[in-house]
Amino acid sequence: MLESILYNEMTYWLLGTAVVFTYLGRWMAVKDDVSNIVGATIDSLIEQGYLKTKGKGDNIEILKHWEKDDQTSG
Repeated sequence: MLESILYNEMTYWLLGTAVVFTYLGRWMAVKDDVSNIVGATIDSLIEQGYLKTKGKGDNIEILKHWEKDDQTSG
């Protein structure tokens, strides 16, 4: 009886689906974490004065090291 439950086609499909969506969920979580880490790192570098910027809030623009701007944060 137990063998017929464990070793049938439906059990294999359920196990396969669980494995696929577990890895998909982990991949999506890691991708989101990377975006958050990169954003926090860039914000930290701006606050510490390592990156030149112009603008404020959502309109902030990172300048290249040779570009000059009167409103450079730092």
